[in-house]
Amino acid sequence: MTGVQLLAGKTALVTGASRGIGRAIAQRLASAGATVIVTARSLEQSVARARSNPTKPLPGTLQETVALIADAGGRAVPIAADLLDAQQRDTLIPRATARAGDIDILINNAGFCRFAIIADMSLEMFDITFDQYLRVPFALSKAAIPGMRRRGGGWIVNIGSAGAMVPRRPFPRTPTGRGNVAYAAVKAGLNRFTQ
Repeated sequence: MTGVQLLAGKTALVTGASRGIGRAIAQRLASAGATVIVTARSLEQSVARARSNPTKPLPGTLQETVALIADAGGRAVPIAADLLDAQQRDTLIPRATARAGDIDILINNAGFCRFAIIADMSLEMFDITFDQYLRVPFALSKAAIPGMRRRGGGWIVNIGSAGAMVPRRPFPRTPTGRGNVAYAAVKAGLNRFTQ
């Protein structure tokens, strides 16, 4: 790694790090010297599916993220965890701590949007949306805070969404049936939790 190592000696945990925003954050933290624990549902193959084609896996794996970080001279530790499974969620921080020490930086990024208009949304879909975007960040934050206190402080970053912002008049025209009301409401809750 080149440049200033502002995070040397720090340990970061990034959820949803097999692709996209999570991968980019993990790479940036590693480039600043942090040991980065990367997590997603699977190590070697993508289990996420495209909304437009549920039979097609999305590109990106934890192994690829780890390889990109290692190739750039950083250190990444992969841990597979399905955060919607309470047992896997509740053991993630202890497993991460066992592998790399107390967490200094927690990035709550994991998520996969499920949209449906309220009249058609099942309670199961609502519960998954709530769990994914509010219960998981709460549970991981709660589990990470004691280690942060032991180390004298830390940072928790919750990835929000513009969908959580209060609409301004005149209200924007959105496609009929977009179905992001529950997602936006839960992300607004995440914003308030973060504040």
